[in-house]
Amino acid sequence: MAHQQQSSAAPIRAPRSTYASYTEYIDTNNSQVDPNTKIQQVRWNDEMDGFMITALVNQVLAGHKRSDNGFTSFQVSKAIESVTKGCGVVVSEKNVRARLKTLKKKYAEVNQLLSISGFGWEYETGRITADSLAWDDLVKV
Repeated sequence: MAHQQQSSAAPIRAPRSTYASYTEYIDTNNSQVDPNTKIQQVRWNDEMDGFMITALVNQVLAGHKRSDNGFTSFQVSKAIESVTKGCGVVVSEKNVRARLKTLKKKYAEVNQLLSISGFGWEYETGRITADSLAWDDLVKV
């Protein structure tokens, strides 16, 4: 019998007909693939955050109610469309939900700092301000 040699290349798979299958259009400067998991990771920037947040705020203002545990899949899909059209970066529902979780944590940290005496908010720069005594007290803790 003749020995057939198999190709070492992985078989070609047809892309799924989901929104996430368009990952070949993801900007490589804003994303990376973890070689161990093959999950698309997106590096968010301020512009992407702006498009996502604006789309979600518009959904709420349009009267679309949020679900008990956050935004609905429909609302998240609108955020995905907005980020894709505005930034040219395709993100998935998982990416958007993970980013929302990160932003909520950051908001809680900022809110906690602002509740401490001596800390304030500078609206022109969008930064937290504090006098040196407040910082010293915080560092001691």
